[in-house]
Amino acid sequence: MAETRSSAEITVRRGTVDDIPQFRALGEAVVPPTYGPIDPAYAQRMLDEWWIPEVFEKSLARNAHLVAERDGRVVALGSFGRLSRSYRDFPYVTGDREVMWKLYVHPDHQGLGIGSRLLGQVEALVEGDELWLEVVDGNDPAFDFYRSHGFEEVERISDDGPFPDDVWMRKVLR
Repeated sequence: MAETRSSAEITVRRGTVDDIPQFRALGEAVVPPTYGPIDPAYAQRMLDEWWIPEVFEKSLARNAHLVAERDGRVVALGSFGRLSRSYRDFPYVTGDREVMWKLYVHPDHQGLGIGSRLLGQVEALVEGDELWLEVVDGNDPAFDFYRSHGFEEVERISDDGPFPDDVWMRKVLR
């Protein structure tokens, strides 16, 4: 009998510092095909600045991380926390908000419902009644995914720099 690929084979758990090497491997698999067509320099910047062990150590200390695992391998990552507790600065954003920082599924495991499952678990764990996220302008698959899950575009931020705009989306949870 042929093996079927389904999200039922996936386990979801909290991420730990022991997962950092697998987080980096996930980034290397997902970032170039996702962001390279939009802006190759931005894709490389993401890997160099946000998908490195030092940043994951800081993020794990401040934010919640959920991983989806299949056969002992991390195939998806979701992280979330308060904007005020981020290790990054957001000079163009006012107020505090609960933010989903990452939701990435390895390309070999996309289309199995893993992203939806992780998003649902993130939403269940959020302390407030809204969940925010950033999407890079031009990442149409992400826009479509988030819109289909009830998120709406609220803010578009351009720092007039060389990289694509950041688009903030929000979903009212309760």
